[in-house]
Amino acid sequence: MDHEDKVPLLEGGASPKPTSCCAPNGPVYRWAILLVVSLICFGSYFAYDEIEPIEDPLMESFGYNKTNGGTAKFGLLYSVYSFPNTVLVFFGGLLGDKIGLRAAGFVFVILVFFGSVLVALGPQLAYLHLLTPANAYILTAAGRTLFGSGSESLNVIQTSMTSRWFAGTSSLAFAMGLVLSMSRLGDFLALAVSANIAQLTGSFRWVLWVGCVMCLLSMMSVLVYGFLDRLSEPYFPNRKVNPEENEINFKAILHFDPRFWLVAIVCMCYYGGIFPFVTVCSDFLQQNYNFHPTVAGYYSSAITLASMVLSPLLGKFLDVVGRRPFFVLLGSFVVIPAHVILALNLPYPIIPIVAIGLSFSLVPSALWPSIPMIVKEKELATAFGTMAAIQNTGLAIINYVAGRIGSLKGHTVQQNYHWVMWFFVMMDSVGLLFAILLVIVDRAKGGKLTSVVKKGVQPVASSSLNEVPPPINYDS
Repeated sequence: MDHEDKVPLLEGGASPKPTSCCAPNGPVYRWAILLVVSLICFGSYFAYDEIEPIEDPLMESFGYNKTNGGTAKFGLLYSVYSFPNTVLVFFGGLLGDKIGLRAAGFVFVILVFFGSVLVALGPQLAYLHLLTPANAYILTAAGRTLFGSGSESLNVIQTSMTSRWFAGTSSLAFAMGLVLSMSRLGDFLALAVSANIAQLTGSFRWVLWVGCVMCLLSMMSVLVYGFLDRLSEPYFPNRKVNPEENEINFKAILHFDPRFWLVAIVCMCYYGGIFPFVTVCSDFLQQNYNFHPTVAGYYSSAITLASMVLSPLLGKFLDVVGRRPFFVLLGSFVVIPAHVILALNLPYPIIPIVAIGLSFSLVPSALWPSIPMIVKEKELATAFGTMAAIQNTGLAIINYVAGRIGSLKGHTVQQNYHWVMWFFVMMDSVGLLFAILLVIVDRAKGGKLTSVVKKGVQPVASSSLNEVPPPINYDS
C-alpha cells in the first residue's frame, strides 16, 4: 500500500479521526465511492446514443426519411441536446460549487430521467395515434432538450466528484479513466445492442424505454453517493457546504490559467470531429460500405469500446509519465488520417475506426485530468462547467452543420457523406493546431502539465490567490 492510500491528501485537510482501511478517509471507502460515481452517467450515456442505431424507424414514425429532410431532422435531435448546454452547463458548474455536488447532482439527474421519458413517449404516443407524427417529433425533441439540460451538467458534477476524492493522489487520471470507461460502457451498449433490442422485441420503441431504465439507475447512483458522501463529513469537516455562505463567483473564469482555455478549445474542436462522427458512423457504413445495420452498429461501437477499455490504462500511464500536452498532440494527429481514409471510401474501414478509438482514448485521458492541476480547487466545478459549455457550443453548431451537409440536395447520400467526412477532417486540423499551442504555452509557463504527480503530493491549484501552492515534483 503506497503513501497515497495511507494518508490521502483530499479537500478538507487532515482527518480528525485515525485513518483505517474502511473508514471514509481510507482507500476502500474512496474506491467504493468511485464505483458509485462511475455509474452516475452510465444511463445518460446510453440514452444519448440510443437513437443512433434506430435512426430510420424512429424518423419514419415521425413521417421523415432521407429524401424529405429526415437526416437534418435527426441531426437536430442531437443539436437540441447540445444547444442548452452552450449556457446551462456553465451554470451547472457554478451551482455545484454553490450548493454542493450532492444536491446539484440530484437536480440534474432528475432532468435526465424525465427527459428520457419524454423521448420515449413521443414515438409511443404516435404509435397509439394519440399524437400526430409532427407533434410526436416535437415532444421527442423537447425530451432531448430537457435530457441534455441535465445530462452534461451531471457529467460536470460526476467529474468534480472524482476530482474531489482523488485530487492529491497519484491515481487521478486513472480514476477519471475508470469513470469515463464505465460511462462509455453505456454508450457502447447503446450503439452495439439497440438494433438487436429492436429486432428481438419487434419494435424500436423498446430501445427508448430501456434508456429510461438506465437513467433510473443513474438516479439511484446519485442517491447512494449522497448517502456515502454525507457519512464522510465528520472525517472532512472543511468539505461541508453552506450555500448561504458560498457566493456564485462569475468572475472566477477571468482568472483561469491561459492553458485552461487552450485545453477547452482543443476539447471543443477534437470532440467536434469525434462525437458527430460517432452519431453518423453506423448510417455512413450502411450507405457507403453497404453494411448490414447490425454489423454497422458493431463497427461504430468499436470507437466507444476502444475508449472504454483503454481509458483507465492510458490514464494510469499518464499518471506515471506525465507529458499530457504531448499525448493530446499525438491523439489529435492520429484522428486526421483516419477521417481522410473514410472520406476517400478506402477499403477496410475498421482500421481507421480503430485508430479513431485509440485517439478517443488517449486525448480525453490527457485533457480532463489537466484541469485540477491548473485550476483552484474551490472552482473546479465552475471550470469543468465552463469547459463543457465551450465543448457543447461547438457540438451544437457542428452537429447542425454536419446534418445540413448530409442533406444537400442534388447529391446522393454517399456523396453527401463524402463531404461530411472532409468537414470532420477540417475540425480535426483546427484541434491539432491548438494542441500544438498547448504544448508551446505549457513549456513557456514551466511545464506543469508535463509533470508527474508524486505520491502524496497535491496537484490541485491553490484554493486562494494569496496562498502558496503546494510543491509539485517535476519529472520532464
